[in-house]
Amino acid sequence: MFKRALTLTASLAMLAASPAMAEEPASAGPLDLTRRIVASSGAAGEDSAGYVRIRNGSPVADELVSVSCACAERVEFHRINRGPDGPGMDADPIWVVPGRGALEVRPGSDLHFMLIRFDPTAAAAGQVRLTLRFRDAGAVEADFVLTGDSRAAWAAFD
Repeated sequence: MFKRALTLTASLAMLAASPAMAEEPASAGPLDLTRRIVASSGAAGEDSAGYVRIRNGSPVADELVSVSCACAERVEFHRINRGPDGPGMDADPIWVVPGRGALEVRPGSDLHFMLIRFDPTAAAAGQVRLTLRFRDAGAVEADFVLTGDSRAAWAAFD
């Protein structure tokens, strides 16, 4: 267990410092999923945020209806609500991927996946596999890289 934690910690540090991110293609019908990252401190049982860009090549909108993985108890869609009493968190039932547009779930935005009770020991080679289910395009499994710095990891794709 200690060796695996050291490997995970080294992987997180390497990913955060990586000058360019490379990822295997992932798509479901006309939807392409890129910039797939999960922010994690490397501590088991913490909630961790996930991010992705989903581009829709179809003129018809689709809906992201669920995300799941073996690496977390459950995954929720969260939206930051910036009200007069300060920021709060709302759970969304679905997210729309606009026709000929993109859904950007990115660090610093109001959207993120919340991986509840995330288990970083489920990672292999610094990645975890998530299953994203869309109303029309169906399900797609995609690897998400683990990082300790989600904003730097997102920017590394540029």
